[in-house]
Amino acid sequence: MRRYKEALDALRFTEEEQAMLTKKLEQAAEAAQPPRRRRHPRRVICTALIAAILVITAAAGYAGYLADPEAARTQLAKFFHLSPENAEEDSGFTANGAYDVCNGVIVSLDGIYTDDHTVCAIFSVKKEDGTAFVDLAAYPDTYALTFEDIRYLAGGEPVSGGGGGGGPHFTADMKTFYMDIEISLPDVQQAEGIPLTFTFSNILRYKQVGSYIGPDQVIVPGVWTIEVPLTPTDTAVNAQAGQQFAYGNLNVTIDRIAFTPTFYHIEFSYDKQMTYDDNFNLYLDGVRDEYGDDYYRRGASPILNTKDGAHYQLYNASGMLPAVIPLEEMESITLFGQTIPLVWTD
Repeated sequence: MRRYKEALDALRFTEEEQAMLTKKLEQAAEAAQPPRRRRHPRRVICTALIAAILVITAAAGYAGYLADPEAARTQLAKFFHLSPENAEEDSGFTANGAYDVCNGVIVSLDGIYTDDHTVCAIFSVKKEDGTAFVDLAAYPDTYALTFEDIRYLAGGEPVSGGGGGGGPHFTADMKTFYMDIEISLPDVQQAEGIPLTFTFSNILRYKQVGSYIGPDQVIVPGVWTIEVPLTPTDTAVNAQAGQQFAYGNLNVTIDRIAFTPTFYHIEFSYDKQMTYDDNFNLYLDGVRDEYGDDYYRRGASPILNTKDGAHYQLYNASGMLPAVIPLEEMESITLFGQTIPLVWTD
């Protein structure tokens, strides 16, 4: 598939050639007869139309890169419960609008945030006709909507990623659900311009019955692929860093503290190398540690303290905040047992 996209990117078509190719693909889609046992013949048409879009947009350098920034800004505002006019400024996310459509469902990249090593992307999913994915009267045990599979590529290569905010979020009427996805890259600045590709497969309904929570059925089959160029957007404000202190058998240095009202990124380093034996026992510079891995992982989970006395457990070194919190309301973070005042430096 990657070679196919690269070949398309290298092609150039006149308007007449594009029109001809598109017409032929549409005719092929209309004439396509699905096998008798196939239950979802619409995917034949969907695939053919996607191919037509790829031909037309290949000259632009990003296959299938359709965009509706205004719609994305509206969805971004709904996700964060902000006004569309201030959604980007108040969240720190940049509205994007790239989208893909298949089997009557639109998957849209509404907003994106990047810093030195992290990309966080917010997607919304809804039907073209505006109807609900699930009738809650018929399926009252519905727990969530999500995808059966999600893949991430940067420059055509797989990268690690996952949910950045505890899983999918959906509206009460089941007409829209959101995914926030965080992926890690070695150096975002050096990777500027490479294609980021997100591929989603099959929309699933999760159900909850008693203590069981798990997948129940595929609501909408299909594949949605969104590819956009990586653009650094680091909108975070840095707080004073460089603090050093002891924690267990480690000396910790805080290298960076950065926040937007919706996202945070904290970097720290240790003075000893961590290694593990086959039984997952922790060693520091080759010496068996008396505390163990869990002790340090708990200490590395930040707690954000606000001026009104609230405390937010953040768990990871970077990710989405549990709510929109203006920077002026943030007071300090607690990390490795130390409470560090947030003194903004930019």
